[in-house]
Amino acid sequence: MENVVALPLLKVRPGTEADRAALIAMVGEVWRETYLGHLEYSLGSRQDAEHISQLVGNPAERGWVATHGNRLSGYCRVASNCVDQIWVPLRLRRRGVGSALLRQATEAIRERGFAFAQAGCEDFNPVARLFLEAHGWRMIGSESQRLTRGRSYEAQVFSRALG
Repeated sequence: MENVVALPLLKVRPGTEADRAALIAMVGEVWRETYLGHLEYSLGSRQDAEHISQLVGNPAERGWVATHGNRLSGYCRVASNCVDQIWVPLRLRRRGVGSALLRQATEAIRERGFAFAQAGCEDFNPVARLFLEAHGWRMIGSESQRLTRGRSYEAQVFSRALG
């Protein structure tokens, strides 16, 4: 019989500037998994690294970090009434990390007085769409966007009441 070691308890806490380097590495991993084949520049390039750094931004500004013990498990940021990003590595999905981050993000938006929250994803990311729909979000629109030379995608916008 195999010995199975459970992950430590999941915790979500406010992000700090000290988290930034580890978050850039984690978000970079998830970014590359998601966008492989959809970008006009090569993954791992300077442009790629700069974009990932911008995505992470300053974790201390409306960012939350999920951890299992000392292990980084996910990251989420909000801007205005939008859940701007949720990043969870593939190996840690379906363990409640994304759900915990989404709850924290929507609670922060509610506390700032908004009645509705928004989030978005690309049409080539069905995992994100299904995740949002499973949490009661509904798509309220989409807009065609250019991602690479001659290539476009639909930017899908979701909304959820916070009341």
